[in-house]
Amino acid sequence: MDPYFLWEKGKKRFFQLPESWRVLHNVVTESEKVGKTICQMVNESIAHPIGTLPLKDMIKPTDNVVIVVDDLSRPTPKREMLTSLIDHLETIGMSHNQIDVLFGVGSHRPLSETETEKAVGKEVLEKIRWTNHNCRSDKLVSIGRLKTGGEIKVNPLLIKADFRISIGSILPHPFCGFGGGGKSILPGVSGYETIREHHLAYSFAGGSFIGNIKNNRFYEEICEAARLANLNFIINAVYNSKGEVKEIISGHFREAHQFGIDLSSKELSVNIDQEADVTIVSAFPHEEGPQVLKPLGTATMVTKKGGTVIMAASVREGIPETFLQTFDIAHHMAKGNPRNLALEYIRDHKLIIEHAQLDFNEALKLTLLCSNRVNVIVASNDIGAHEAARLGFRHSSSLDEAVKQLHKEVPEATVNIFSAGGLAVPLLKRDFSLLQ
Repeated sequence: MDPYFLWEKGKKRFFQLPESWRVLHNVVTESEKVGKTICQMVNESIAHPIGTLPLKDMIKPTDNVVIVVDDLSRPTPKREMLTSLIDHLETIGMSHNQIDVLFGVGSHRPLSETETEKAVGKEVLEKIRWTNHNCRSDKLVSIGRLKTGGEIKVNPLLIKADFRISIGSILPHPFCGFGGGGKSILPGVSGYETIREHHLAYSFAGGSFIGNIKNNRFYEEICEAARLANLNFIINAVYNSKGEVKEIISGHFREAHQFGIDLSSKELSVNIDQEADVTIVSAFPHEEGPQVLKPLGTATMVTKKGGTVIMAASVREGIPETFLQTFDIAHHMAKGNPRNLALEYIRDHKLIIEHAQLDFNEALKLTLLCSNRVNVIVASNDIGAHEAARLGFRHSSSLDEAVKQLHKEVPEATVNIFSAGGLAVPLLKRDFSLLQ
């Protein structure tokens, strides 16, 4: 029996499969060793951007700049990227009082001072003004409308600034295709109603799926919001299959983002020509609830209907109780048919749990659709058996235990393995939709 592995907390966790299980795809791509520091990559990138002039030729020393930085749900190396950027702005002749750092938390909770210090460093916070975006503020400014008719409202710091820069990560995304780029604006620094209308209209629309931006209205509306907000420059991290920063791309919010997507696709895409009875997947690099559930969608795409997904998950600070409560309510509402519940609210562009966070609702719908199609066993020490049951999953305390448990039920099986489910883009030979 050959040993296999999943990535967890940046390390390999090895496991073995029964001899009677046959592996169809073991998604482990070889990545070249990263030979440069992140600071080096940032400096080279902003000096040679894509689709714009070099940053030094775009900003005047008298400009006021706002830098939008993503929240803790992304692995972006914020400290190194932000420090390098600020150093560059200083060489242009800018002083610290001309710079604002805005954490683009979207509809997520604000970052605490301790969290911001850990993310970007005490030395940055001591010299640069910073604030969390508040999506429910009454000071948000309208810059246009979505195609659905809803207003696009954004943080006023974007309007007051002479120049707008965003820092983020290009990672596979279940609806947008890939993160990064204009997502720093929508949902990053947009109003609650803007985010709500956008997500409800486009999250499960045709073309809105992982790895795809073609005819993807979720993505297109984000790009339009970035254009209306006059996002001048992006600095985004691109990752290899180990979760390491492979490259930093900078420049125009769409052209540079497209270049980064092409790099990411080349690194992370894998052709899957056959569904398996069992898919074993790691949630890595996602380690925050409900982000850890995103790779469940990837695994479901490559698993036979009625098959089983074993998902290994490490979760910082556990699954939030408020998130679990949304599942308690939804399962009660579903009356034994969670798929119909999810489809009804997707069709009507409504939240299942009105008082719950937007990302909780989107994760809820995705999970209800996936767990109706496949059985899910979560292998985790950070998620307990009772918590897993509330999510609609079975539970094992370890990956080996989950495999052993399932082998008793399924003596012979075909298997797909994704060592890092959050860093994989499956390319299928057939159309796939959770709505069908």
